[in-house]
Amino acid sequence: MRADHCRAAPPRLSFRTHELPDGALEGLELIDLLAGRTDVCSWVHERHGLIGLGRVLTVEARGDERIEALRTAWRSVVGAAWWRDALVRPGTGPVALGAITFSPASELASVILVPEVLIGRDDDGAWLTTVMSAASEGTEPEHPDPQALIKTLVARARTALGQEHAHGGSDPDEARAAVEMGALSEEQWCRAVADVQERMHSGRARKVVLARDVLTYPSAPVATGTVLRRLTADYPSTWTFAVDQMVGASPELLLRLRDRRLMSRVLAGTARRRTGEDALATARLAAWLEGSEKNNREHELARASAITALEPLCSVVEAPARFVLTLPNVLHLASDVTGVVAGDTGALALVDALHPTAAVCGTPTPAAARLIEEAESMDRGRYAGPVGWVDWHGEGEWCIALRSAQLPADGVGPHAPARVFGGCGIMPDSDPVDELAETTAKMRPVLGALGVLP
Repeated sequence: MRADHCRAAPPRLSFRTHELPDGALEGLELIDLLAGRTDVCSWVHERHGLIGLGRVLTVEARGDERIEALRTAWRSVVGAAWWRDALVRPGTGPVALGAITFSPASELASVILVPEVLIGRDDDGAWLTTVMSAASEGTEPEHPDPQALIKTLVARARTALGQEHAHGGSDPDEARAAVEMGALSEEQWCRAVADVQERMHSGRARKVVLARDVLTYPSAPVATGTVLRRLTADYPSTWTFAVDQMVGASPELLLRLRDRRLMSRVLAGTARRRTGEDALATARLAAWLEGSEKNNREHELARASAITALEPLCSVVEAPARFVLTLPNVLHLASDVTGVVAGDTGALALVDALHPTAAVCGTPTPAAARLIEEAESMDRGRYAGPVGWVDWHGEGEWCIALRSAQLPADGVGPHAPARVFGGCGIMPDSDPVDELAETTAKMRPVLGALGVLP
């Protein structure tokens, strides 16, 4: 459904949230419930978050006003809905998940969608929300029994997990996936970096974030849920997301809004870790990163852009000293920016104000965006765009779709490739070959989850 149609005639949806008793998931993690499934949603961080199955509604928008169009469409959906929610805490009641394109000119639509079933978990326990379309106005549909539904979902997940385990252990010599270059070859991409640097030296921009893509064809079909489970196992400290087959494990939280309090994590400045690196080597690498003039300049530009975007919308903005974030494959310079939102500004309005950050676009933003269009020779789609969730009163969590891939609608396989992305911040003194290696390192999480890497 187009966003303007949704605003004019919103569907009538019924949401019902039930608290799940302790032990209802029978020892399974949230992400395990997605095993073997393709039409799924995910927002999982350190075992907590939300997972969705199926979908009741998909709303699409394009162009410069796409985020605002989705925001107003969601408000219309909430206004026409009814729900029962005894918990009333973040992630319960009416919730939509969304994925927004990096560029307003993208051919791909930005979307918010409502799953048929949403299961959440936080420090206080787990819950289940079912969503149904009303047959007629004023008549609430009958929802499935939550206890019976969760038993069915757990049983199906156990069966799928057993099949995955049996298949995974049956062929140790399974062929690796085939990988093809995307819009540019490695040599062409390095030349594009050098061309952008020439324009930067002439004063067109101070920083430009360039990305590239590859296409990968797994030798056997891989369910979206399987990709997500592998990402969660290998990168538990990231936000493992999936919305409309845009999947990834992002370390960069664009924003969390709860009780008017905002937090945004800015990442810019990267050092690659070697496989099997010990603690001493990691500490030395962190010290190098903290002292790197190029990486500190790159980080400060990204940090300043987030603060500038948030200050008009917040009564207070604070940005403590940056720190080094350690991930299995890379180190990042990171800053956690916090604030108190003024008035009733919601999460999607904040997403609109923040995107695109200097961490994924560059500085100044308009000039960097033009250089990206000229240099990359591709449509990023939802790569480096916002992805996350919003609830019935406008709060939620959104990250930037990094360490990510766009999967085909019916799942990735030998004849249906995944499009995998990696990017990095280009400064005037960057080394194109070194930046190419950084994009490869950032592709590793998703390539590994797709079976490309050992």
